[in-house]
Amino acid sequence: MTPTFPQQQPALFEWPAMSFSGKPTTVVDQTIENNGFWPDLSLAEYQKAYRLPGEYLSETLATQLVVAVSEVNADLARVEAVLRDAGVSNLGAAADPMTVQGWGYASKVALYKRAVYCRAKATALTDFATINRREAAENLGKEAPERTETFLAYSQQAIRTLQGRGRITAVLL
Repeated sequence: MTPTFPQQQPALFEWPAMSFSGKPTTVVDQTIENNGFWPDLSLAEYQKAYRLPGEYLSETLATQLVVAVSEVNADLARVEAVLRDAGVSNLGAAADPMTVQGWGYASKVALYKRAVYCRAKATALTDFATINRREAAENLGKEAPERTETFLAYSQQAIRTLQGRGRITAVLL
């Protein structure tokens, strides 16, 4: 039995995305090019999936994504080498949910995006304090250190899964 995926239906009417500050969130259709092996990333997908507020400039978000990509790619260099040795030259192209092997690659693409987007979101949360400093506008949901740590943990969990490791590692010294 072949799995089927529901097609996203166009909305009859979409409300403009707003942050709690009342500023509209402008979704930017920009592609962040990757190294040719890992998939290119979409700034719009990142903004929608991780609900980034309108206070962030798209240039700042793009820079945070580029930095997150380079950090995650460095962490996954061995994984990339193993997959390249197995004959995969572009993970995104190999991801085909209609085959068993392609399904596995599609899962790796999803984990990769989670690792990068969560790493970038963690950076965005720490940068938020420099964007809006008035005490009256303090938002602990965006500025609390636990939020940053949570998104870094999500990123690291995705990386460890791609590396074939569990959530924790114990070593006998």
